[in-house]
Amino acid sequence: MGIMACFLWSSAFAWVKIGFKYVPAPLTFAGMRFTLAGVILIPFCWRKNVFTLLATHRRVITYVALLNVGIGYAFYYTAMKYVSGATAAIIIGTGPLITAVMTHFILDNDKMDRMKFMSILLGIMGVGVIIFNTKPITPVGRKEMMGIFMLLINSTLSSYANIKVAQIKGGIDGRFLTSNQMLWGGTMLLIMGRIFERSYSIRFFNLPKEFYLSLLWLAFVSAAAFSLWFMAIQIENMKVSELNMLKFIIPVLGAVISWTILPEESPNFVSILGMILVFTSLIVYNVNNKKSA
Repeated sequence: MGIMACFLWSSAFAWVKIGFKYVPAPLTFAGMRFTLAGVILIPFCWRKNVFTLLATHRRVITYVALLNVGIGYAFYYTAMKYVSGATAAIIIGTGPLITAVMTHFILDNDKMDRMKFMSILLGIMGVGVIIFNTKPITPVGRKEMMGIFMLLINSTLSSYANIKVAQIKGGIDGRFLTSNQMLWGGTMLLIMGRIFERSYSIRFFNLPKEFYLSLLWLAFVSAAAFSLWFMAIQIENMKVSELNMLKFIIPVLGAVISWTILPEESPNFVSILGMILVFTSLIVYNVNNKKSA
């Protein structure tokens, strides 16, 4: 489930950039995507006691809707205006490093060891290489750096939301949680878009087919990937930091997809070096994990 979710997420970066060509309002575009994803999931997670479930799990639903979508993806979509799809994939791919640090201090059964620390160090070096590649002393480079830091904030908020879900193992269906996360978080984004993006004039029913294709695919990715991920997190004895190590698939595959689909993007030596460092951190961790087993 975790691997399938990561493969789906890897494709999102390129399609977000495609959608931006027609709707350059990040909060509004994000709100459309997540609200539609929540609607898609309603038939699969409807329960007769839906209001009882909402009341019982209101705290965790609030955490994931606010942190994962409402605030986290506000940063993510705004950042995507300033960074390439490949760069975004590589930076978001460092999320497992942030999760490993956070679980060490928050969860009693998920502490950091020497090899996990080494993998985190390699990942940090990869991010450093990417930041160096932005040429931060130039105006364009400063905007790109700002985008990178926004993506890191998104990863931090997402990691904390993941930990909160892990703390209620078996307590809530992953599809039900995902649907509510998307509906409430997407609504928040649409409201923020209405407030902060009034200067954008969007005629939703007069856009090219390519935009609707990107919106539908992104909504499906959100609905399917988050459902799979939340179900995996709640498996008994599943460690959040170990599951999140699978997210190192995202920078490699996400960058390759962006370089393949987007004509304005192509690899260079520094971006490939950063990607190799980030991916090597996963290999270091997994080799150590197999030896321990």
